[in-house]
Amino acid sequence: MSVHNALYRTYRPASFADVAGQEHVKKTLQNQLASGRLAHAYLFTGPRGTGKTTVARLLAKAANCEKGKDAGGVADGEGKAWDGEPCNTCAACLDVASGSSLDVFEIDAASHTDVDNVRENVIRSVRVAPNRLRRRVYVIDEVHMLSTAAFNALLKTLEEPPAHALFVLATTEIHKVPATIVSRCQRFDFRRIPADQMVARLHGLAEKEGMKVDEDVLRAVARHSDGCERDAESVLGQLFALGETHVTAELASLVLPATSSVLVADFLEALLRRDAALGIRLVNAYVEQGVDLPHFTDEVIETLRGFLFWKLGGEAAAPSFDTALGARLSAAAPDADPTRLTHAIRTLLESRRGMKTDRIPQLGLELAVVELAAGAAPASPVPPASAPPAPPAGPAIPARERPPSPPTVAGRERVLADKVPSEGTGTRGQEAPPSLEAKAVVFDSVPVVDADELRRKWPDVFAQIQHANASLPLVVQAAQISSTDGDMVEFNFQYELHANVVNQEKNRRLLEAALKKVFGKDMRVRGTYARPEAPAETAQGEANPEADAAVSDILQAFGGSAA
Repeated sequence: MSVHNALYRTYRPASFADVAGQEHVKKTLQNQLASGRLAHAYLFTGPRGTGKTTVARLLAKAANCEKGKDAGGVADGEGKAWDGEPCNTCAACLDVASGSSLDVFEIDAASHTDVDNVRENVIRSVRVAPNRLRRRVYVIDEVHMLSTAAFNALLKTLEEPPAHALFVLATTEIHKVPATIVSRCQRFDFRRIPADQMVARLHGLAEKEGMKVDEDVLRAVARHSDGCERDAESVLGQLFALGETHVTAELASLVLPATSSVLVADFLEALLRRDAALGIRLVNAYVEQGVDLPHFTDEVIETLRGFLFWKLGGEAAAPSFDTALGARLSAAAPDADPTRLTHAIRTLLESRRGMKTDRIPQLGLELAVVELAAGAAPASPVPPASAPPAPPAGPAIPARERPPSPPTVAGRERVLADKVPSEGTGTRGQEAPPSLEAKAVVFDSVPVVDADELRRKWPDVFAQIQHANASLPLVVQAAQISSTDGDMVEFNFQYELHANVVNQEKNRRLLEAALKKVFGKDMRVRGTYARPEAPAETAQGEANPEADAAVSDILQAFGGSAA
């Protein structure tokens, strides 16, 4: 039993004209071939299945084609200049196409990663003159898989190869190729195949195979391939294997994933028509059919994204978007502007996040359908057209009847200045209330703590100190709150020892932490000492029992003793 080749191998393009898409690459290469100005090294990069290896083989064939041996001048007997296409009839073209040429090397870098393979297969053989062809061609596929040592060994040869050598490097991960290699090559970026060109290619393959495939099936295959021609041709081969000469949408559903058929289009049409009932019925029907809901939502989001870009800039902005689907969705929602589509994408993205963990997986998508059908849209700073007109610039209400608005920060400062007596000028305006200092505002948010408020909340502060330190409360309980100035709190003590204890770094920080915990702001602490007038008997040298007792308690608490 013979082995049947896949479609992408059976119908591999034999000329540049057969390659779907990549016009920018084909035109440049053909011009270089026709003018005889080929570079010595090329780097092809882009997504998988977009024709990199195919174009590399075409380049190897055209570079050795007998028709182009006099490239740059007249190449045939009819006086026509060569257009860079291989003739596919000369011995060189036939040898390269059959894979039997000894002068064309195809190296898979994924299985030849080490430096020894590069030395053996490239560096040593490149010095040898071609066997039969004019140029010796090295096609290195997945070149990013080479090791660092292999890249270093290849670098010198790639920079200064013999005149007969031609290198074509292909990769899907250009970021892994060293910049030193990239700089020595002419780089060509391959793009995903647009949907219309993909459908045309698939239609041509179906005709060659004597098959009839419905248009909607071909477009479903193109959408499923996501611009990858090899994937599309593989799926088409599966459809041909069903054994029918006419492939309909119903028959194709046996091969195509359910979410890649008309399900997405039907759901989006209901969504854009704001038909919540139909949208929810479709979601539940898909769940019952076993559709992978997260994957389905991803395809819906991807299709909406393509539709958004298609609406913004046509095929140039969304080359892989199905224009027929775009026309269908536009008819379903003529008012689908970019703002509405953007909101729909964000809403669906939000519903997608919890699908794998929610108890009811489809609930998030159902709620998104209801929200979008209801026409909910994000808040916009621009008032809608139906909004009432803005009030005139001048005051519509007399100032005396208009309620006062809250003053700004500068306004509050002026109000306070008007209510506080000015030094040396008497009282200006209404006299400030006693608690005005406590109600003042600093930086528009942090209240200033006055002495009265500090005395009122002192038990809370003292409790914090007791909780943090066992001995410091013995000193603090003798303090008098003398003043508060901004964030500075001054404690006055009868004895100098008490003030010195409070001013110690560790005790001061503990007090400041307690104040911050109670009042919610950073405050500084300072202990002062003001000796009162001594009684007559004390002045004459008599003992003061109360003072001696207090000093004794402090010294005992802090581990000292009276001398």
